[in-house]
Amino acid sequence: MPIPTDDPIVIAPMPTPFREDDAVDHGAIERNVQRWKETELCGFVLNSENGEEAFLSEAERLEIIRTTHRALGGERLIIAGIDNPSVTETLRLAEAYAHAGAELLRIRIPRLTTNIRGYFEQVIPRAAVPVIVIHQTAPGMFLQTGITASTSPEMIGEIVAGDNVYGYITYDNIRFESRVRQFVPADKKFWISNASLLLPGAAIGANGGCMMLVNVAPRECQEVLRYVMEGKLAEAQTIQTRLLAPDHEILRHGAAGIKAAMTLLGYEMGPPRRPSPPCTNADIKRIREALDTAGLLPIT
Repeated sequence: MPIPTDDPIVIAPMPTPFREDDAVDHGAIERNVQRWKETELCGFVLNSENGEEAFLSEAERLEIIRTTHRALGGERLIIAGIDNPSVTETLRLAEAYAHAGAELLRIRIPRLTTNIRGYFEQVIPRAAVPVIVIHQTAPGMFLQTGITASTSPEMIGEIVAGDNVYGYITYDNIRFESRVRQFVPADKKFWISNASLLLPGAAIGANGGCMMLVNVAPRECQEVLRYVMEGKLAEAQTIQTRLLAPDHEILRHGAAGIKAAMTLLGYEMGPPRRPSPPCTNADIKRIREALDTAGLLPIT
């Protein structure tokens, strides 16, 4: 599909469904995508932390992109995640992911090299499709504090300003990211990365979001952003407050939490990949209560 330009854009890091034999469940991906197509969701990041990227082989990652591409039929955006500090490997993966159906590449600021400028100077101009840069130095550590920024706001702005860059995804330090916003050009996308930060993120200039809770509540996430962009802060605050409990309760269990929540909503998720444990019955009960209190469970 054409890369969207109308804000606010909300993107979901798609969970990867597995069968009981630990294989990727491609049939479940197709059926889940058909349901998501009926929502306000604008697209997916595939091969993300929420999708258990570290547990997937390269062949599996490529096939997930192909399956999602077929199921979407061009109706939503596909972004492929790359987390690799090697210029050569990043470019090789970029080519393969684009060939499989990715329209954008979500490239993480590398964590295993200090030459961040050199990495992006070599990757961005040669990437097969446009890039969106993500700044998360500790993926999966969503509820931790004190995570160190990988580079300066000025350098991030310089990287994102380049040709073949679509935009930028923040991490959870709003104080730091408010400075980054000053250096990211206005014509680039600036997406907040966590649903609990939607309102403050929009207040510092976010025009979209890429976060776990978009899988669960795409309409509500988009509304918070839109209301702030329209200056309707009271309306945004009402929805933001509803989202705090489910966002916290799901995120603290990682991939198991989002799978439990999506199963409660009727999606096909299966367990996390071995040896990761699923949520306990007590965990699921708390997630259900948080979803119900937020008005996110279907009315029966």
